[in-house]
Amino acid sequence: MPFRFSLEGILSFRKNVEHAEEIALNKILQEIATTQQQLQRLQTDHRLIREQRDCDLVKGLPAAFLKELTEKEQYLENAINVGQAQLQDLEGKRQAQLVILRAAQQDREIIDEVRKQKHCAYQREQNRHEQKVLDDLFLSRIKDGN
Repeated sequence: MPFRFSLEGILSFRKNVEHAEEIALNKILQEIATTQQQLQRLQTDHRLIREQRDCDLVKGLPAAFLKELTEKEQYLENAINVGQAQLQDLEGKRQAQLVILRAAQQDREIIDEVRKQKHCAYQREQNRHEQKVLDDLFLSRIKDGN
C-alpha cells in the first residue's frame, strides 16, 4: 500500500501560497531596481545640468538661459525627491512582504514536517511488516524442516 498523506491538499495549498508570496516579493524587488535606475539617471542628469550651469555662469551667458537651467535643475531635484520617497515606500513594502513570505514559509514547513514524520512512521511500519513476514517465513521453514 503506497504512502498517503491526509493533509496533502493543505500542503499543496501552502506551497502555492508561498510561491505567490515569492512572486509578490520579486515584483517589489523589480520595482525597487527600476526606481533605483531611474533615480540614478535623474541624479546624473542633475549633476550634468549643475556642471553646465556652473560653466555657463563663468562664460557670462544671458540670464534667461541661466534661469532655464536653474528651472531644469529644480525640476530634477523635485523628481529625485519623489524617486527617493518612492524608494522608501517600496522598501517598506519589501519589508512587509518579507514578513508575509516568512509566515507562508513557516506554515508550509509545519505541514511539510508533519508529512515527513508521517512518512517516517509509515516506513517504520512497512519495515516492521516486512520483517514480520520474513520472520514468519523463516519460522515456517524451521517447522517444515523438523
